Amino acid sequence: MRLQITYNEFEQFLCKNFQQKTVSQIRLAYVDESNIQVNAVVKLRTMQDLEATIHAEENLSVKVENGCDITLTYQAGMVIDLMGKRVLELYEDVIKDILEELDNKTWLVHLDKIDKLNTVLRKVEIQSISFEPDYINLCFVLK
Repeated sequence: MRLQITYNEFEQFLCKNFQQKTVSQIRLAYVDESNIQVNAVVKLRTMQDLEATIHAEENLSVKVENGCDITLTYQAGMVIDLMGKRVLELYEDVIKDILEELDNKTWLVHLDKIDKLNTVLRKVEIQSISFEPDYINLCFVLK
């Protein structure tokens, strides 16, 4: 089974679910079959309760692990690392079981811990995720 999602559809989904607190803009772009470029504008509060707006751009390598998890690997510098950790702190109550840091540049996303995906992932297993210039391709097999 194959599902294609346009970058625009996925961007709208991400903005809808994360825009309230920190992310004001997300843009995704094709790099190659296993990598995607993410551009985001993120608003963070500093210790003095001032608001800082940061533009971040990073290439992510995406791989499927054991049918219901994916790994996200990036090559960011210190600023993006710190910003990412701050965003994760803000959403800790929502993502505490979903996102696991494997090492300094790799995260494991447990898709079966996301309520909206859990029902689907009980019936199918993700075989692969790949990228095309206009689409994100997800390939599944029935369990």
